[in-house]
Amino acid sequence: MKHKPLQGIGKFLMKLNNVNICIVDDEDIYFNKDMLNIASNAGFTKIDRHSKIDNLLLSRLQNKPYDIVILDVQGITEPDVAKDGMQIASLLSRTTSSYVVVTSAHQFHLVNDMTKVDYIMENKIQTTADFVDELIEIVDDFLKKKSSFYKKVLFKAGFSMLKKSVA
Repeated sequence: MKHKPLQGIGKFLMKLNNVNICIVDDEDIYFNKDMLNIASNAGFTKIDRHSKIDNLLLSRLQNKPYDIVILDVQGITEPDVAKDGMQIASLLSRTTSSYVVVTSAHQFHLVNDMTKVDYIMENKIQTTADFVDELIEIVDDFLKKKSSFYKKVLFKAGFSMLKKSVA
């Protein structure tokens, strides 16, 4: 019970300087509305969810990069945009500061030595609790690897409080 005030302060601080997340997955069962609502309630309020990457979204991903981009590997790109999610992941890794995450229902698609990504989701997310746990892990890694000391400082403080209250 003593962690509730800490959690509330943590969520408030996270909201002031939230991490921008983009998820692209063509399967509606993964990263569904319930999962996104639970993540929002946990303090991750800036999540955009898309099914396909067209030229407009690709331009947005490159010109106004998200902090974190989670990409399914198969079925998320229009044919005139890219071959697959790995090609998009490779492009974003080379041309933006986004923390790039890849996921696939078929693990063998995640093995590609030519594509450097920041994080590989080993398993597809099945439950809302799994999603929030995985999101906490991803954001924690992002904050350690790709975020400067001063960037997202309020979010970091709030996230730290949230993690303590969840643990």
